[in-house]
Amino acid sequence: MQNEILINATAGETRVAILEKKQFVELHIERDKSRSVVGSVVKGLVLRVLPGMQAAFVDIGLDKAAFLFAGDYVEDIEGLDEEENGGGRGRRRRSRSVPNIESLLAEGQEIMVQIAKEPIGTKGARITSHVSIAGRHLVLTPWAQKVGVSRKIDSDRERRRLREIVNRVKPADLGFIIRTAGEGTRDADLEADVKYLTTVWDDIQIKKDRVRAPAVLYQEPALPLRVIRDFANAETKRIVVDSPAAYAEMKAFLDQFVADPKPRLEHYRGAEPIFDHFGIEAQIDASIGRKVWLKSGGYLIIDQSEALTAFDVNTGRFVGKRDLEETVLRTNLEAVREIVNQLRFRNIGGLIILDLIDMESAENRDKVNRALQEALRGDKAKTNILKISELGLVEMTRKRTRENLVQTLCEPCPYCERKGYVLSDESVAHKVLREIQKDLLRFGGRHVAVTVNRRVAEQLLGPAKPLLEALEARLGREIEVRARGDLHQEQFEVTALGEATPAPFQVPWLGGNGSTPKESLASVPEGAVPEGAAAEAPAAEPQPSPKLAASEASVELAASPAGPELAAQPVDAEGESPILGRFLEET
Repeated sequence: MQNEILINATAGETRVAILEKKQFVELHIERDKSRSVVGSVVKGLVLRVLPGMQAAFVDIGLDKAAFLFAGDYVEDIEGLDEEENGGGRGRRRRSRSVPNIESLLAEGQEIMVQIAKEPIGTKGARITSHVSIAGRHLVLTPWAQKVGVSRKIDSDRERRRLREIVNRVKPADLGFIIRTAGEGTRDADLEADVKYLTTVWDDIQIKKDRVRAPAVLYQEPALPLRVIRDFANAETKRIVVDSPAAYAEMKAFLDQFVADPKPRLEHYRGAEPIFDHFGIEAQIDASIGRKVWLKSGGYLIIDQSEALTAFDVNTGRFVGKRDLEETVLRTNLEAVREIVNQLRFRNIGGLIILDLIDMESAENRDKVNRALQEALRGDKAKTNILKISELGLVEMTRKRTRENLVQTLCEPCPYCERKGYVLSDESVAHKVLREIQKDLLRFGGRHVAVTVNRRVAEQLLGPAKPLLEALEARLGREIEVRARGDLHQEQFEVTALGEATPAPFQVPWLGGNGSTPKESLASVPEGAVPEGAAAEAPAAEPQPSPKLAASEASVELAASPAGPELAAQPVDAEGESPILGRFLEET
């Protein structure tokens, strides 16, 4: 008994750390404002039925409509998959032929469903009509009247004993799956579990007839109680919790629902925060980074994206002892074990690619593959692995039911806007010079001030100085560079200062048949258009992406104390540029 569970329960947030053989392997976080909805039973309203996708969208009271596949709403159950996971995560064998979704559901219909997967990213929740509610030793399956037993209970004698007990005490119209935790359980404990789950189901049925969709009919217990139910077992040495209220609630749950021998429950009263006392806090901060070091000196690079998660294995400081193949093998063996730890700790799911270091020996590739499969035995999430390719790549999937740790603790970078990169200061400096050159004639001999990010200013006044001086020579005036620390690196502002010098301007409608009489030339500021001439103005420059403001825009002349300021300005419906009109008024 070397496993421990540490619970830090504060106002608004509960964190649970699971230690196996003194190694921090899993972190679960639940906040009052974002409590997990997986396992909740709800009465939903069918919004849309999509024959082309054989699915339906259902309103279950969340921000996004939930997705219901036709195969998750089939009434005929041909068999029972004896998985121990409850709370909507149990699966059944689908019928060979799934009826069309139109024959099952209609828009506006109210149905009872359970949330199987939380909304993740841009995707709504995944739901099923096959409700399953987990207890301490059993899982209630009202959609099937059979009694199943977890595959992890090996003894045929024990399986028969458990099945006979549950068949004797269960209602005829309900089914149950005996969880792994039920192995060796006394008759009275199983009977108590049946009674508890039957009461929960009766309450759901009563509430279903009283409320209108969308409405929650049943919600999973709070995280500390789920931890006792789902993670505490015979290997659990103790559970330590720092909250008096959570301690009292958990003690009552242990006394009522957990059979002997019970895990030892302790109330932590130390002055130092519980996670700091056990050295957990520092590990959390270190484990959500992109680089993870291995004990040998090698390291992993973890890249998470919407489509997949990639692990790149590198030897780093590890140089080995004998030859390259042995060094690569040892690094890969250590890496796959750490990768599994990271999968569990960060709760990474979906498509996963492992980029191992290339191994020439097929025997070594088999060793690494076996080590990976062995490490995954302790992972409760379902995984599917393909063999290592000759390029050293492993393709695998891991079941995803909730957001991963990075999505829970972090938010997208507001500076790069989820790209993971920004234009370099050198690129922006050259972009500024191109924009000024493109609109050089509009400035009409004025002084020009360019306001940029500090790093871009260093480029303009350093390596790009000769190009800036060449522009100043063409303009005939100095271009002032202003640095502003709060400006985004990809943004800049251009301001024209002072009045423009007169320049000849052709008025096309005063001349006829292509001729340009003397009267058609007027002395106006260069780059401006006389009042009433906007209809003949040249076509506006293409407008930029709104996120870059002035960085890719043609110039706007906006009022400022020193003179018109240049920024992005759209052209109106008639094709007239309000920029030129404002320029004329300002000058």
